[in-house]
Amino acid sequence: MFYRHVFKGSGRSPSTPLNSLVCGRSEIARHPLTSADFPEFRTGCPTLKKVLALAGLFILLAGCLQSEPIQSETTTVQLDTPSAGWQLAPLEAWETDEAIYCLFQLSPPQGLSAQVITSIVSEMKLPASEKLKKRVVLGKAWNWSSASDVEFPNSLEAFKEQLGEGARSVDLLTPES
Repeated sequence: MFYRHVFKGSGRSPSTPLNSLVCGRSEIARHPLTSADFPEFRTGCPTLKKVLALAGLFILLAGCLQSEPIQSETTTVQLDTPSAGWQLAPLEAWETDEAIYCLFQLSPPQGLSAQVITSIVSEMKLPASEKLKKRVVLGKAWNWSSASDVEFPNSLEAFKEQLGEGARSVDLLTPES
């Protein structure tokens, strides 16, 4: 319900339309109005709403600027592949009491590719931790390995069985975090 504003000493009568001072100091006379009489009253005070929205935005921005960035570290895997076109992408990370397992996925080339040994690299960004990082790659289809410190389980299920019950997922960080 809307009420007519009556300004003391303004010389206005309660029936005079108010096109300005929508949010001024006033005494509210208990004379109900329809929203058609004063369409600007439907949304309240637009100036006050803008000021409050800007103040809220400023507070959020100030909070973001004063927060400390997440400490991160990058785990890198480099592999030699039997042909060009293989891709290596970070998949997920798992943490146990002893280590953090960084899981990567190999994808074969689409269509024809050059039969030349090619070196590929992929990175995974994680929150900083003192735990040992173990690199695990799924999808290897050849019988030799150039990286002795990388594990190659047969499947994701076999890898998760190896982790055990107490393993928990670790959130990967995006490059801009």
